[in-house]
Amino acid sequence: MNLIENTLIGLIPLTTLIFSFTMPILHYVVKGSRRVIELTSLIASLIPLIMSIELVKLAFSTDEIIVYRFGGWPPPVGIVYMLDKLNSLLVFTTTFLMFLITIYSNKYLAEDKSLAWYYTLYFGLETGLLGVLLTGDVFNLFVMIEVTSVASYSLVMFYRHRGDSIASGLKYAFIGSLGTTIYFFALGLIYATFGTFNYFDLTAKTHGYTYPYSGQPIGDVLFTTGIVLVLITWTFTIKAGVFPNHFWLPDAHPAAPTPISAILSGLVVNVGAYAMFRYIYTIYGGNLLNIELNNIVNIVSNILLNIGLISAIIGSILMNFQRDVKRIIAYSTVMHLGYLFMCIGARNNYGIESFILHIINHSIAKATLFLSTGVFIYTTGSRLLEKLGGLASKHILATLATILSALNLAGIPPLPIFYSKLLLFYATFDISIAYGIKIILTSAIALIAYVKIIYTLIFGRIYVTDLKKTPLAMNITLLSLLIVMILITFGINIIIADFIEKTALQISSIENYMLKP
Repeated sequence: MNLIENTLIGLIPLTTLIFSFTMPILHYVVKGSRRVIELTSLIASLIPLIMSIELVKLAFSTDEIIVYRFGGWPPPVGIVYMLDKLNSLLVFTTTFLMFLITIYSNKYLAEDKSLAWYYTLYFGLETGLLGVLLTGDVFNLFVMIEVTSVASYSLVMFYRHRGDSIASGLKYAFIGSLGTTIYFFALGLIYATFGTFNYFDLTAKTHGYTYPYSGQPIGDVLFTTGIVLVLITWTFTIKAGVFPNHFWLPDAHPAAPTPISAILSGLVVNVGAYAMFRYIYTIYGGNLLNIELNNIVNIVSNILLNIGLISAIIGSILMNFQRDVKRIIAYSTVMHLGYLFMCIGARNNYGIESFILHIINHSIAKATLFLSTGVFIYTTGSRLLEKLGGLASKHILATLATILSALNLAGIPPLPIFYSKLLLFYATFDISIAYGIKIILTSAIALIAYVKIIYTLIFGRIYVTDLKKTPLAMNITLLSLLIVMILITFGINIIIADFIEKTALQISSIENYMLKP
């Protein structure tokens, strides 16, 4: 590993941050030239994608965790970014989708005069997402969640002339701010007890080891762990839109512009799931300091398993009672994030593999479904499902993308999400066969809603005949996502063997996350 490769870990979020601040300045310099803004946005999203490919290569070239030290300070003294196989895959997924959604956004918002300000928030959001994935510090995680959240709130309210966007955005902002405030209290308890925010130091201390810089844990570790895990569970269920804190999501995600809906449901909700995963499988993973501490983590894991199941049940049922196509998809997100929390709660190797495979494929399929239905919304001007009836023949590519992504989200074999659900079934089988049965039932209930969308597009009554033409850029995005889903479907065995299993093995080897400075 050379210095340039190591520096990429810290450079990739900085790149998107620079472009975020550059956009409004560029807008004034070029006097609002739309073509310049569009070209710059493509470059700004392509550079992180290229970097992320190099990070995946770097992560899979070694079994070690690669650490980037800000200012050269070693952990736990300084803030560090870390690269392992898991976050390298998620960084690539994030930058890949952000690049394609940039292409889509340029034409979807063709009539909007605020494109430069849109991309200021857009790349600020990407900065936060990348920071969440790469940070090796629980306080810096808080900072990056805040960056992600502020950009998300603003983008939900991007259509500021619409009352539903403002109302949904304000509700999202209020609930989200409450969540991060709760997490801030948890950080105070963590530092008071463990004397550190560093992932590696925390992981070492929960497993009975210490670093010389930060000393031994102080006070009642068991009590602190119990309170901290309760607080972060509340925070991250808010961020992920999981029961009982899912109520803001079905309003906020549909209210945003469709490209942002795709990012919110495909990527932003991953923040809560990923952060929860890091606490349960990294900081509190493996064989802990003592049996009592392990029992506390097991209790919280069981809670996560059950709230994930409830979230899946609620999401799958409520999908079937919506008329707004974006609300149908939003409730699908509630269901699938429930599955991810079940993966975390299972706390076994199958749970790890299911989490990795599901979070990636859900991101791709959910973004595709939002963007493909977004074509129908763009050309008709309506989000009501019945108003989109009979338009399949007018938008063949969008229809194909809708069908494939919907069936993928339903878990129909041999599509990729079938395999992640199968792994989740295995993960919960040893706990209780009832979980597996309920996973199948929620998938079947959700399938009804997905089929309703497909049926309406193909056989529904035609309400709108005066359709806008679909821009080529939007079709290019959909075609790219279709190809990716097909490639993953045919290469699923290779992906599981070469990427998912290797990643799960690294995560389950907890000593990897107790590196010495």
